[in-house]
Amino acid sequence: MCRPTHQRGDPGGCSSSAAGRWSAWVSGPSVSTAASVRVRCAAMVEQPFRLVVIGDSTSFTDDTGPKLPNDKALYPNVLAARIEAAVGRPVAVNVLARAGTDVREAWRLVAKDRHAQFEVLMGADAVVVGVGSIDHAPAGIPAIVETMIPFLRPESVRRIVRKNVYGAHPYLVRATAGRFTHTAPAEFARLYDSVLFQVRSLARGAAGVTLGPTSHRSRFYGKGHPTLRAREAMQREIAERHGFPFVSAWDIVEPHADRLNPDGIHWPHTAHQEVAEALADRLIAQVRGEAGRPQPPSF
Repeated sequence: MCRPTHQRGDPGGCSSSAAGRWSAWVSGPSVSTAASVRVRCAAMVEQPFRLVVIGDSTSFTDDTGPKLPNDKALYPNVLAARIEAAVGRPVAVNVLARAGTDVREAWRLVAKDRHAQFEVLMGADAVVVGVGSIDHAPAGIPAIVETMIPFLRPESVRRIVRKNVYGAHPYLVRATAGRFTHTAPAEFARLYDSVLFQVRSLARGAAGVTLGPTSHRSRFYGKGHPTLRAREAMQREIAERHGFPFVSAWDIVEPHADRLNPDGIHWPHTAHQEVAEALADRLIAQVRGEAGRPQPPSF
């Protein structure tokens, strides 16, 4: 019988110094030191590095549309491949995301979803928090109005209201100069702070990084995004206060803006690759002990 002694952050090397700890768990007193080490290595291979991505549609959509979770061009999978090459262990990726995930939904996920809390985050070796894009998107109408539309009855009324509201949206955004966003800044700050606090509480010292918002510059959003940089700076400050390094998505994606999806939001493969590389640099440094990690909060 073998019991692994792998600790979070160990990149997976197998050394003879661990043999003594293992020999007691290998049946028979005559098992050699080399055999003990081989058993330890085999056991560690069975323990994949667990990468968790809390994101939105940018984690599963490229410039042509939504993709299957195992698409190798998506940034979570590119990131997993980089980490696997760096630490010498297989990487299991768990992406918790849906189209339009905002900070309130992310908070509900980490604060109320038992599966996400205790079966996903609590066992994570590394966590990416990549929400905020839709929160900072220009809004022509209050978010509560859009939220209520699906509940309108009868169906014919709902369709008419949706068509007219969405048709007027770009004109309303331009009329208000893009000052209003999906989530008010103070509310975003409160909820984002809570999300990161909860991730720190559950992941208990896992490597972590935050991904900033991407821009919304399509016709639907008035072809402009004047509040993006101010909101990005606010998000960065909150992330760094919690000990998470911050990667600016738009700094990486903007050079590829002419190749975005027609919705003005989703990225081509080259942007996914570059975002993943930036995230990998931060996470691998933490896994190797070259940079600090987000620490569990003190209660």
